[in-house]
Amino acid sequence: MISAPQDLTDFVFRSHNAALQLAQVPAQQKNKALLEIAEALKQERDRILEANTLDLEASREMSVPELVLEWLKLTPERLQNAIDCLKQLAVMPDPLSDRYDRERHRRVPLGSIAFVYEAFPQLSIIAAGMCLKAGNSSILKGGSEGSNSNATIASIITDVIKHSSLPDASVMAAPLGSTMKDLLTQEKYLRLVIPYGRPSFVSQIAKQGTVSVLPTAMGNCYLYLSPTANLEQASKIIKASRSGDPDPVNAIEKVVVHHVWLERGLIDWINGLQQQGLKVRGCESISAYCRNRHDSLHRDVDEETVWGQAYLDQTIAIKLSHTINDSIDWINQYSSGHADVILTDSLAESQKFAAEVNSSIVFINSPSRFTHIGMTSDKIGITQVVLGMSSIKTRGASRRTGAINLTTLTTTKQIIVS
Repeated sequence: MISAPQDLTDFVFRSHNAALQLAQVPAQQKNKALLEIAEALKQERDRILEANTLDLEASREMSVPELVLEWLKLTPERLQNAIDCLKQLAVMPDPLSDRYDRERHRRVPLGSIAFVYEAFPQLSIIAAGMCLKAGNSSILKGGSEGSNSNATIASIITDVIKHSSLPDASVMAAPLGSTMKDLLTQEKYLRLVIPYGRPSFVSQIAKQGTVSVLPTAMGNCYLYLSPTANLEQASKIIKASRSGDPDPVNAIEKVVVHHVWLERGLIDWINGLQQQGLKVRGCESISAYCRNRHDSLHRDVDEETVWGQAYLDQTIAIKLSHTINDSIDWINQYSSGHADVILTDSLAESQKFAAEVNSSIVFINSPSRFTHIGMTSDKIGITQVVLGMSSIKTRGASRRTGAINLTTLTTTKQIIVS
């Protein structure tokens, strides 16, 4: 038997070894464990919520930002949503069941996966469940603001695992005192890191890691309002994009409007957005147009940071454009690239936008709402559980991957037969 290294490397080795064993566990046993975890979390709901209350009180005393406090808040509904996700995972098809294709490729788990996150204590439930379903082991490392919630949830999950037929180290909380940097450089045994939180947090993880990183993205999605669009529909889509819980991962934060809308009720439309509680910013052209008509509009200097950063609040910025080509170029330069929207009655425009916008998902005349913790239905009615939107970053390369689902947490092995 191979002897394990020491310290944090020893810990990650245990997770790695558990992943090797999990890859051979039948789907029925993993599904049974998922249901048992869901039931245990349900039974311990009061204990989890009490731990979360302690975290909220401590975080307020430490002046944690309101945005993070909202993410940290674990309501009964949010907890139940996470539990429901585990139940849904248990009845979904095995992502490893399609073992071979014509070229003898076998779908296999990735291995040991570390999930590091700010706030969102329920995310650890979903991440652990998805990893188990796909045959991966998981290491959970939450932020200090949610230490009580994270520890309570992890202890419940690991206790169920220990009394199941799965390897003991299938799900583990990162050791107390272990630094983020030390965990992110365990490339010998750790196969993937998934960070979730504010863009600055995700960026920091991506820069520090020597392990492959799957950075999640939220906010800073763009909407292009073409000359053949509808302002009322645009308002509805913007509102729907901001209704995700606990955070609107696909919130439309920027709107590029064609210049024809200056004379088609743009000011009234902007006023309507403000009445919805949105704080509207405008480019210099939009702001000048509104100012000349005695309309009040919050205006910022037209700097690149206004357009390339995620606000993650009730702010929305509006940019004037003269052609669809200019709009596409602008969106490709400043969008987060995980979800962008076009409103148009033109088939040619919708096809051009879909083909040229460099985004994981393009919504055409459709709300961009995307529940990143929970269940979504695709066009053929198959339900899936997803963690968020992302682009994968490895050493020297990156590409957009769209939704983080069970397929994302697997890879392929080629089988060559002589």
